[in-house]
Amino acid sequence: MTAIKRLCQSEFDKEKYKELVVFIDCNPSFSIYTQMALLSSDYLIIPMMADFTSLEGIKGILMLLSEQYPSESLKKYASKVLTFNKQVKRFELKLPKIKQFVFNNYTSNKGVAKAYKYIRQELINFCYKQYQSFLQYFTRNDNSLDSLITWQNAYFTNIKDFHSSGKVSASIGTPLHQLPDKGEKFKMPDGEEIPLAKHRYEEAVENIKSLVSKL
Repeated sequence: MTAIKRLCQSEFDKEKYKELVVFIDCNPSFSIYTQMALLSSDYLIIPMMADFTSLEGIKGILMLLSEQYPSESLKKYASKVLTFNKQVKRFELKLPKIKQFVFNNYTSNKGVAKAYKYIRQELINFCYKQYQSFLQYFTRNDNSLDSLITWQNAYFTNIKDFHSSGKVSASIGTPLHQLPDKGEKFKMPDGEEIPLAKHRYEEAVENIKSLVSKL
C-alpha cells in the first residue's frame, strides 16, 4: 500500500537534489489508488468547491481518518465492509495529516462568488469543528489556533478559477508562471489565437505563491 512512496524514494537522486517533494493527484472516490496515495503521503491538501458534495467528501475523509461515524448503522457497516483502517492498524502504517483546504470558487472580478458564500462558510465551520475535536489529524495540533478566524487564515486558501489561463498553459505546454513573460496572445495547437489579460494570470500566479507559502 506504500508503493508510491517507495517508488519515489527509489527514484530520488540525492546527488542532484537536497530533498524530494511529490504531489499525488487523487481520484475523489475511495479507490485502491486513493488508498495507496493516502498511505504514501505525509500531508493532505484537500480541494473544495462551494457545493454540498464537497461537504460530503470532507466528511468521508474525516470519517476515514478518525473512524468517527454519524450513526451506529454506518459504524456497523464500516466495521464489516471497510478494511482500510484495519489494515492501517495491523501493519502499523502512518496516516497523513491535513495540511490545507483549497477553495476554488473564487472569481477574477468579484472575489469569492456571492452565490457560494453561504455554502463556503458551512464548509469552513464544519472543518473547524473537526479541527477542534480531532487535533491529531491536523498538522498544527497545539491549540495555537484558538478562533475560527485564525484557524481559517492558517488552513484555508482561495485560488482563483484559472479559466482561459489554465487552458492555454496546458494546451501549449507553458507553465502558468511563465505566461506573463510570453505576451498577451497565444497561438493554440489548432492555430487559433487566444488573448489573455496579463494581470489575470499574474493574479493566478500570486494565488499559487500564497498557497505554496503555507505548505
